[in-house]
Amino acid sequence: MKPGEISVSARLAQTTAVFIVSSMLSLLLLSKVTPMVWEDHFEIGQNLRSTGALTIDDVPSLIRPPGFPAFVAASLWIGDLFSARKDTTDKRDPDRDRRTVVSAQCILLGAMAAALFLWASLYGGSVAAAGIAFTAALNPYSLALANLASYHFLFVVLTLFATLGLLSLRRSGSSAPASAGVGILWGLTSLVKPVALIVPVFVVPLMLFRLPRRTAITSIVLIAVGMILVVGPYVGRNTLIAGQPLVTAQGGYAFWGTSIEKMDPHQPFLVWQPIWWKYGMPIFTKVTGSEQYSERLINAFAVPLNAEFSKEARQNILAAPAIYLYNVFRNFVSFNLDTMAFWNKYIIAHNKRLVEWLSEFWIIALIGLAAAGVIWGCLARDDDAMTVAAIYLAIVIAHSISFATELYTIAKLPLILLGFALLVLRLENTPRHGMFGRSIACGMAGLALVISVLAV
Repeated sequence: MKPGEISVSARLAQTTAVFIVSSMLSLLLLSKVTPMVWEDHFEIGQNLRSTGALTIDDVPSLIRPPGFPAFVAASLWIGDLFSARKDTTDKRDPDRDRRTVVSAQCILLGAMAAALFLWASLYGGSVAAAGIAFTAALNPYSLALANLASYHFLFVVLTLFATLGLLSLRRSGSSAPASAGVGILWGLTSLVKPVALIVPVFVVPLMLFRLPRRTAITSIVLIAVGMILVVGPYVGRNTLIAGQPLVTAQGGYAFWGTSIEKMDPHQPFLVWQPIWWKYGMPIFTKVTGSEQYSERLINAFAVPLNAEFSKEARQNILAAPAIYLYNVFRNFVSFNLDTMAFWNKYIIAHNKRLVEWLSEFWIIALIGLAAAGVIWGCLARDDDAMTVAAIYLAIVIAHSISFATELYTIAKLPLILLGFALLVLRLENTPRHGMFGRSIACGMAGLALVISVLAV
C-alpha cells in the first residue's frame, strides 16, 4: 500500500503496532540472557538516582559525559516507582538495576523501530517500512547493545533519531520549532558521546549548498540554539567545578593515544592497554603522585590529567606528524571495514559458530546494501542520501583523528541502517522494482530475527 493510500490514524496505529511488537520481542529475547555493564557510566547513573549528583566516589564526575548516566537515573526512577521503592539512599541492587536499564533500552529499541517505520511509511509502503523497522530493532547487533548497560546503545539510538530529524527537516520546509528540535536531539546525542559535536561541521556546508540561503541560515542558527540549550548548562556546571568550559575531560587521552607510536601492521586498531602501561602510567604518576592506577584518581585529577595528555599529544604530533597521520589513515580504513563482530559476544548464548557466521554474512550484506543506497542517492543528488553520507563521514573522521578501537565502530550502525532504508525506499519508488525492495527489507528483517533467536 502506497503512503498516500492510508489515513493518518491508520499510519499511527501501524506505528504503535511496530513499537509494541519490537519492544515485546526485544524484552522476550533478552530475558533469556544475562544483562551486563560497561565501564563506570552505569555507576554514575546509580549515584545520580540515589544522591541527585553526578559523582564518582563522592567527587563530581568530569571524566564521563552525563547523557547515559542521566538515562540510567531516569530508568531507575521509573523502575522504583513501579516496584514501590521508597528509600533511594539504601545500597542499590546491581542485578535489579541492570535489568531495569536493559528493559528501558528494549523499550527504546521499540521507539527506534517506530520512528523508522513512521518516517519510511511517509515515502514508501507499509510492508517496506515494517521491514526496515524490524531490521533495525531485532538484529543481533542492536539486541547485543541493548543487553549492555552502556552509552554505546544510547548513542546509536539518539544518532538515528537526530539524523531522522535532519532528514525530515529538509523535506518539511525547515520550520523554526522543527529546527530547534533537531538541535536539541543533536545536543542530547553530544552529551552521550561528544564526538557528535563535529557533525555540524559536515552538515552545515551541505545545508548552505542545497537549501535556499535564507532558509539554511535560519535553520542552522536554530539548530545551534537547540544544541546550546542542551549542552550549555552542563558546560556551565563543569566551568563552575573545574574552571574550564568543557563537556568531558578526556579528549587529551584520545589524541595522545593516536600520536604516541605507529600502529602494529597486524592490528586493525591501536591496542590501548600496552600503550597505557608503557607510556600513560608515567604521566598518570607524574600528575597524581600515585604509582597505582585508580579510576577514582582518574576522575579526581580529570582536568590536570587531560591537560597533561593534551600537551603530550601536541608535542608528539609536532615532533613526529608522520606517526599521527599514519595512525589516522589506518583508523579511517579499519573503521570503515570493521564488521562490529566485537559486540556479538554480549548476546550469544547458544549456537556460537553458526550465529557468528550468519551475523557476519548479515552485516556484510547490510553494509553493502547501505553503501548502494547512499551511492545511488548521491549520484541522483538526493538530499537524504547526502545528509546520511555527511553524518557517517563525520562520525568516522571524529574517531579516526582522535582514537578508534573495535568498541567504537558500532557508532556507524545507525547510518548503515539509514543507508539500507534509503535503498529500500528508492527501489520501492522505482517502477518495476517495488517488489524487489520489499523482498530485501523483509528478507533482512527475517534473517536478523532468526539469528537473534538462535543466539539466545
